Amino acid sequence: MAFWRPGAPKPVAPLSLEVDRGEAGISPSAQFGGNDADSLAAQRARLPIARLRDQLLYLVEQHSVTVVVGATGCGKTTQLPQYLLEAGWAAGGRCIACTQPRRVACQNVALRVAEERGCALGGEVGYSIRFEEVCSRGVTSILFVTDGTLLRELLDDPLLSRYSVLIVDEAHERSLATDLLLGLLKKVLRARSELRLVVASATLEAAAVAAYFTTRPRAGEADAPGRPSRTPACVSVEGRTHAVRTHYLRSPTDD
Repeated sequence: MAFWRPGAPKPVAPLSLEVDRGEAGISPSAQFGGNDADSLAAQRARLPIARLRDQLLYLVEQHSVTVVVGATGCGKTTQLPQYLLEAGWAAGGRCIACTQPRRVACQNVALRVAEERGCALGGEVGYSIRFEEVCSRGVTSILFVTDGTLLRELLDDPLLSRYSVLIVDEAHERSLATDLLLGLLKKVLRARSELRLVVASATLEAAAVAAYFTTRPRAGEADAPGRPSRTPACVSVEGRTHAVRTHYLRSPTDD
């Protein structure tokens, strides 16, 4: 397989869309869309967040609130719910919820995570948006929801009792639903000491969010055994660079 550059001799091998694959200077970690030959497990292992898996699980265990600032593409949206599931946070019929600001994001991320888990969408992994719910109560362990959907659920269950961990993703967008949700979750955390909240974003002022969720214990709570810290933990996840590939046209184009 070869790519014919202008001015170069015509290659003997037929042309192919697999341009530049394996060429010198191209990083072996560069993805080529969905046609990459690596398994899903190998792709997950290469994500930057994979190196912080144990640290993230420890912070979630020890703190009521964890603020994760991760660059776009680091894997925080797709991998963090799976890490929590694998660590046992969905045991006993509990559920891990991850909010998204838009409906399409909920559907696409749920589909990707279900593919990585090797399950049918609506089983172990599902989503719930306005007018559409693809999940199974008591079966779904990872549920992707919009901020508005979770707000609506708060009306029926003010303590969100079926959830063990809540991940508020893309919190930097500061929509009305997101701000209301964060304010109400601060009250829910006071009533449910076993609940964990993860606030995730690519461009979030972690210090401001941590200061907002820092609360003082009520009388008699300071010495409670096994109670998580009320001081939020902050962690940063680095991004990754991608190889730049140059493609040539034989003639100029207006578009």
